[in-house]
Amino acid sequence: MRLDRIEKKYNMKKVTLLLMIFLAIATTSCNVQKKEKKNIYSLEKTMVDKKGVLNETSAGTLIEAYLDYAKKYPKDEISPDFLFKAVDISFAYNALNPQKTINIINVLIENYPDFEMSPMAMYIKGFVYENQMGDYENALETYHQFLEKYPDNPMAADVQSTINNLGIPLEELIKTFEQ
Repeated sequence: MRLDRIEKKYNMKKVTLLLMIFLAIATTSCNVQKKEKKNIYSLEKTMVDKKGVLNETSAGTLIEAYLDYAKKYPKDEISPDFLFKAVDISFAYNALNPQKTINIINVLIENYPDFEMSPMAMYIKGFVYENQMGDYENALETYHQFLEKYPDNPMAADVQSTINNLGIPLEELIKTFEQ
């Protein structure tokens, strides 16, 4: 009988210790996540100087911070926003490496297909293939995927128009619109 009480007391101490360890880990993890968000918000402030000029080093660091955060905390509601911001920065300032933009978009669309900005990301993907890479085959495929996934999206008509005009030089399009 006494042995049972000692065993129960030991098990209670063990459970209490495990609970304390779990709480300590959860608290530490939460603090790390908050620090990473704070770091990202600080980086956002340094990406462009007071004159509006891009700091390319900060932009690259910020893109990586967004990607790292989304990878570590995929269930955080801010993660898809961070990924879309990474797409936006990569698209605007990373035209020399358009494949990086495509890769970020693929992560966003694959992991957050219902995110409100996923249709825009898919459109950007097609645009990058078409205009930055000259890859009309993948651009066409991406635009068709857009129409399949988001047929009722307000951008669907624009995407269809883009498909219809894919590969036509700008000068010819201007002449067509002038007529």
